[in-house]
Parts: sequence; C-alpha cells; structure tokens
Amino acid sequence: MRRSFFILHKYAGLTLGLLLSLIGLTGSLLVFDHALDEKLAPETVTFAPSNNPASYSEVLAAAQAAVPGNPQPVRLMTPRQPGSPHVIRFPSPEGAPGPIEVSVSPTDAEVLAVRGWGKYTMSWIYRLHYTLLAGSTGKTIVGLMGLLLLVFCVTGVVLWWPRKGRWRRALVIRRDRNRFRLFFDLHKVLGIYFLPLLLLIAFSGVTMVFPKEADAVVGSLLPMEARPTLPRSRTDQGTPLDPETIVALGHEAFPGGELKRIYLPRDAGDTYGLSFRAAGEPWQNYGASFVRLDQYSGEILLKQDVTSIPLGNQVVRWQFPLHNGDALGLFGRWLILLTGLVPSLLFGTGIYLWWKKHKLKRARHQAAPAPHKVQIAEV
Repeated sequence: MRRSFFILHKYAGLTLGLLLSLIGLTGSLLVFDHALDEKLAPETVTFAPSNNPASYSEVLAAAQAAVPGNPQPVRLMTPRQPGSPHVIRFPSPEGAPGPIEVSVSPTDAEVLAVRGWGKYTMSWIYRLHYTLLAGSTGKTIVGLMGLLLLVFCVTGVVLWWPRKGRWRRALVIRRDRNRFRLFFDLHKVLGIYFLPLLLLIAFSGVTMVFPKEADAVVGSLLPMEARPTLPRSRTDQGTPLDPETIVALGHEAFPGGELKRIYLPRDAGDTYGLSFRAAGEPWQNYGASFVRLDQYSGEILLKQDVTSIPLGNQVVRWQFPLHNGDALGLFGRWLILLTGLVPSLLFGTGIYLWWKKHKLKRARHQAAPAPHKVQIAEV
C-alpha cells in the first residue's frame, strides 16, 4: 500500500504539480485582491471626503450614464472600507470575459473608472486562478486539481508517518546534512506543517467549483436545508421603490448589520436582494446573510440569517471566507497567502529530489560493467 501511495504521489506531482503551483500562486495574490487593485488603479480611490454622501440612486444613475447604451445595473457593491468606492456592475457585453464595472465616489457620485471585469490586472488573475482562462472547462479542471490536492495531502501523510522513536526527526529540518537531505526535509516538513491549511483551501475550493456535490456530501454528515428558491415580486405593476427605501427596510430585518451588496431587479417581476454582514458573523469583507424584498411594496419575501441556519448550511457558507482567509482576520489572510506558496515549494523540492535520484540511477547504470560475451569458435 505504501509503495502504491508513493508512486501516485510522485508521478501525480511531477505531471500536475506545476499547474497546482500556478493555482496556488495566483490564489496568494488574490488574498489581498481589492487592496492590490486600489494600488494598481489609484484613480478608483481618488476622491474628496464628505459628510454628506451621495444616495444610492445618485450613484446608480451616474454609473449608468457612464456606460455606453445606458444598460440597467445589476449589482451595487458598497465600499469595502473608508476611502474605497462603490462598484456597480452591469451585464457582460457579448464576447467579454466578465461584466462592466464602474467605480463611483461615495461622496459626490463622481465616476472614477469604467472597466471590464476580467481585463484589468487583479480580475485577470482571478480568472486565471478560478478558470485558467478557459471558461467552464477550466473551472472544472481547477476543481479537479482541488481534489488532487486532497489526494496529495492523504498520500503525503501516509508517506511521512514516522516509525516509533523517530517523531522528532520527522518534524525538524536538519541543516547539517547534504543538499539532498535538506531538500528532503523541507519537502516533508513543509507539507506536514501546512497540512491543515492545505486541506482547508483544497476542500473550500472544491465546494465552490462543485456546489451541488459539496451540498450532498455535507448534507449526508450534518443537518442541512435545501437552498431556497429566489422569490418573485408579487406584482409586476406599479412604480418600483428606490434603493434608499429598500435599504432602510433591509436594515430593519438586520438591525446592526453591515450592508455589503444590493442586487437590483433584472426585470419587472424580479426582487431586490440585499447582502448583509449580520451581527455575529466572524468575517469582515463578506456578507453571508441576505434578504429578498418585493421591488414594489418592499415586503420581505425571503430572509436568511447565516448565524441561525442549520449547521450544514453554515459550513457551506463558511467556505468562501475560509478560502481567502477573511474568516480568520488579517492573520488568517497572511496564513492563506503563505499556504498558497506551499504547492510551488513542494513542487520545486519534489522535482529536485526526483532529478537527483534519476541522475544517480543513470550514473550507476553507466558505471556498471557490461556483461561478458562468450565467443564460440567455429569448427
């Protein structure tokens, strides 16, 4: 069994380790994606502060006027922190990799930038990380690579497991040996120390790529409710309520909650959706609780507080903020960033170990004496 695990671990690593390293490295960059984006695009955070912020209606109108054809906006993302802009999304143009995003000043509704998601640097890295720039096929491959990382974790533990009396040696890097032993120690010790975090990002990544399958697995182990069907407005006639009124009603449903996103009605029968970071949610940049309201009457048609749903549903909702470290605070984000570098380090040390062994075997083969040939005299 150990021999089989060794072969699987080695050859899967040699053939697919580079791709897994790419996914890990891009994931590390995305841990602080919004902060990096604001550094790379300072125009999106260049605006004067004000004690009288612009209304959501003013922000949405300014964003809509800045997009050719004046399409209807579909989502408003509130500033992630003081000094950040509102970001309004519009439907994806035909052939574009993602939606149009308009950054708008929260103080005077000034349009700061109009960009295509998937084209500017950090969103391009996100596409590379999540889909390998290959759409749904690439997304499936990324999910399968997450499953492969889980396999690496299991086989790696089996191969690392020390014999009796050798536990201390299995947990330290000895620098008084030759380079081969140093790389061998680095490979096994890095893998075992980062094992819990590697399992975490692998499992959370798989759940985001294969949500239905993940729900089935989690639901077989923990109590879980089916995902709710989004309701429709009870009427498709009348004048829709403005976003300010809807937000005020949403805050009544989640007193003390922090509004994260406004999902705007896409047609006459659609509803408003509000995403909140409700009181008790541990993450900062993520709002898992939500409410759906009739766009004409403001009636609450669906409400879900993530702190009170069944445990299985909570586990599923935790996966995204766990994947990027937000659920663990700033310290957690740095941990996830470092963990994203580990597949590259394991791949690099693994390649070195394989190459040295392969070189040694070839040298031994070349040094071995050739078999003697017996000459038979002709009679």
